Amino acid sequence: MIDTGTGSTRNLKKSGYSVDELDAVVNTHRHPDHISDLVPIIQDKVVRSFSQEEPDLKLFGPEGYLEYLKDRMSHEMVESPSSISEFGFELGVNEIQKVQEMLQGVEMSSVEAVHGPDGFECLSLRFEARGKSVVFTGDTDYNSRLEEFAEDADILVTDCSCPAGESVEGHMNSRECARLASRAEVSHLVLSHLYPKAQQSDLQSEASEVFSGEITVAEDQKEIGF
Repeated sequence: MIDTGTGSTRNLKKSGYSVDELDAVVNTHRHPDHISDLVPIIQDKVVRSFSQEEPDLKLFGPEGYLEYLKDRMSHEMVESPSSISEFGFELGVNEIQKVQEMLQGVEMSSVEAVHGPDGFECLSLRFEARGKSVVFTGDTDYNSRLEEFAEDADILVTDCSCPAGESVEGHMNSRECARLASRAEVSHLVLSHLYPKAQQSDLQSEASEVFSGEITVAEDQKEIGF
């Protein structure tokens, strides 16, 4: 699972999947709309470990992730094991590297996004497996290093918080997302992270003025294939 914002576990279940099936979670940064459901996922695994199951889970996040997680667990899991070492299953907590093997056969690479104050790390992520590639911009302003990072991706999932002609610091609008997709020569652009005004706009038409490839406006529980 990539990011665990509010409602992500609920939508996972509505899509026909279970938290039990998760073997890895990646968080791009620590804003609540991207991480609030992380501890509930861990709690679910803890409960399953009581019945002698072995629900191993790998967690990946930006610099400071382990300390953040320890702090949240100390407040939210007081009546459960509140230390990672006390869990009855394997919980691997990893700070994301520039390039690493996340799971067997899945390579994850990262580049710093432009989001938040100095010292607050937010990452853009690229996943490669079985000859296919998916890039998540994470929350970010447009920046030129994303063009190389996303080059030739099969799917580019972008932070499209605003309609064309508008801006919010640390985010992109529909035309910026389309420009990134065009310059990176990706196959399929997905517009996500939609603020209310973006949801009320014709983002697909706006993006299609700049990018000629396939465009999808993200919706909860929508499945996108290669």
